[in-house]
Amino acid sequence: MEALFLQRDSAIIFLVCTVLAVTLSLLYSKWRRNTQIRALKNQYGCKDPNKYPHTDRVWGSDMVEARRKAMKEGRFFKLYDTQFELYGKTFEEIWRGKPLINTTEPANVQKVAALAHEDYGKDPERLMAQAPFLGPSILSHHGPVWKHARAMVRPIFARAELSDIDHLASYADRFMKLVPEDGSMVDVQPLIRRLFLDVTMDFIFGKSLGFLQPEVPAEATKFLEAFMKAQEWAVKRRDAGWWDFRRYRYNEDKEFKDAYTTVHRYVDEQVARALRETMNDKPAPEDPPVRKRYVLLDEMAKEIRDPIQLRYHVLAVFVPGRDGAGRAASNMIFQLARHPNIWTQLRQRALSVGDAPLTFEKLKSLAEFRYVFHETVRTIGPVGRIWRVAIRDTILPIGGGPDQKSPIFVARGTAVVSGTWAMCHDKEIWGDDANDFRPDRWIGRKTLWEFVPFWGGPRNCPAQQQVMTHAMYLLFRLTRRFECIENCDPVLEYIQNMSPSVESRNGVKVAFKSP
Repeated sequence: MEALFLQRDSAIIFLVCTVLAVTLSLLYSKWRRNTQIRALKNQYGCKDPNKYPHTDRVWGSDMVEARRKAMKEGRFFKLYDTQFELYGKTFEEIWRGKPLINTTEPANVQKVAALAHEDYGKDPERLMAQAPFLGPSILSHHGPVWKHARAMVRPIFARAELSDIDHLASYADRFMKLVPEDGSMVDVQPLIRRLFLDVTMDFIFGKSLGFLQPEVPAEATKFLEAFMKAQEWAVKRRDAGWWDFRRYRYNEDKEFKDAYTTVHRYVDEQVARALRETMNDKPAPEDPPVRKRYVLLDEMAKEIRDPIQLRYHVLAVFVPGRDGAGRAASNMIFQLARHPNIWTQLRQRALSVGDAPLTFEKLKSLAEFRYVFHETVRTIGPVGRIWRVAIRDTILPIGGGPDQKSPIFVARGTAVVSGTWAMCHDKEIWGDDANDFRPDRWIGRKTLWEFVPFWGGPRNCPAQQQVMTHAMYLLFRLTRRFECIENCDPVLEYIQNMSPSVESRNGVKVAFKSP
């Protein structure tokens, strides 16, 4: 019996010692980490940024709920703008139990995007939420894997831009036939969505699904509905609070799975075709002797032979490509319907070009159209925030202390969100009329890091030139064809719909008047 007691006492002593050793080890690691942080803060003169006054100081669920409500009401970015006005151009909040730094300081944006871009990567939790649909791709990697994928994609876009206009014209011709010429009201937003779905799918996959046909084929409708549903769920999972995020992670919704499976099935068919047809091909040279139309999937298949990897890389390009030009073009028309005098000016410029074929170089020279594009992107979108996470301890140059002039220490794992929409509405940068649509503000204006709607630095959007070219081309065609535009929406304000980039919740209801 005494031996049993001794064994029990020994076990208890061993357990207590083990717990004590683990506790001391954890406390020592925490002490050592805090010592490192204090040393770095002192070295760079860092001070803490302003803190958002949470009611839930543990998980930050109050902020999640406030933004969910703002998104539902179509004022998501305006809420951000208000918060920057109240708490300064850089402030810290709690997001899923961890610190997150919001900033609209151009110096901080430059630091994250360019000067210290290797200190930052994509948020692994956000990527995890979207992974069943979008998987690991060029958008999710950083380091050597990302550099290789980026080096592969960028030249394809650069070469495609030079061979794009004639091909785009054939789709624009079909689009124009769908626009009423009798002055009747039309919501052009879904029509423009159909146009750029066909254009984007043809560029990426080598064929469209016929979205511009008078009767959209059932296959096209099925794909689009599945794609939009999968995208909606990806955003919902990505932006969920702490509890819902974990629930979605371990309990995948059937509707989400059915949607992304439908999208994957179509993409996989195209991937299999591309892999067969490019089995013995080599990547195209930088400057091919004969200009041709480029199919992005075929060019990528020459370097990536794994079908699953190729699927996700293609989807990573398709998602923003499908949204970018279409949203920009729709939003340009939204603004011009409320500023018809600018439409008249654009029409005069378009007619002055004459009947000669419109080349890529000529389109680039149409400054008035470029100003309208930039001002639309500035006032509306396409996105309002860029999210990055520090992968190592790093420093932001400004935003700390009571005067927000001191550097800020950013611990590894901390999210830094650049509020690009709020930057584009900052009156200190754009003047008291920052909320007004005024394209002539771009005459002679040189922007740096205060205007980065497509991000900047090495990870800027490789399709940004293509997005601008496509949107400007469509507007050029419309202004040449129609003498004036009339707004048919009684709601003048732009009500945001996030899916995931910005479009008008009320559509773009207009009437075009022929000469």
